[in-house]
Amino acid sequence: MVRQDRWQVSGLRAGRLVILAEGAGTAAQLEPAQRRVQELTPLARRALYERRAVTISTIHTTPAGGVEDWELDWPTILYAPVNDPGFRPVGLLIIGVRTPFWYEGEDLNYITAIAGSLTAFVTAATDPLRPLSRPERMVAYLLGEGLSSPEIARALRIDRAEAQQAVGNVLRKLKVRSAGQVSELLEDRRAGGPQLTIASGD
Repeated sequence: MVRQDRWQVSGLRAGRLVILAEGAGTAAQLEPAQRRVQELTPLARRALYERRAVTISTIHTTPAGGVEDWELDWPTILYAPVNDPGFRPVGLLIIGVRTPFWYEGEDLNYITAIAGSLTAFVTAATDPLRPLSRPERMVAYLLGEGLSSPEIARALRIDRAEAQQAVGNVLRKLKVRSAGQVSELLEDRRAGGPQLTIASGD
């Protein structure tokens, strides 16, 4: 339906992209262990900042002998932010074409709609609390509010040993060491990721 030789869907976390799925015309969702993290290119940052699709089309050839980086070397790349209308982007849909190609306005509208439809998938896939069960999520929220294990035990009406075990499970599953780090994860989750800034001239 849309001209492309490669695509990638990424979630935004801590100002970087977590690659969730990619392929060359066919779907290829990545398991968490396979996911890579990459820095934002200036055009990717611009698309996120402006909350609109950004594309570059040039007459360009990759220098001989160099290692090809499709996002930097291909002549046609399109970045479409993944977000619901009026909300901050949670990720990016990136599409690349190996040869010079110019997307029309109709193409941009269609790709923007596709990117918007990916919001629920990207949000769920990048949710830092995804590994937790429902009771463990409650413990994580209480930890994020600064409650201690005894206070969590009282709030959830469980004994202290059970609360301490639940706190330990939450920290282990989230791969963090302290309640402060849980609070930071929850803050990013509530905010939809950190604010992005763009320097003039990008």
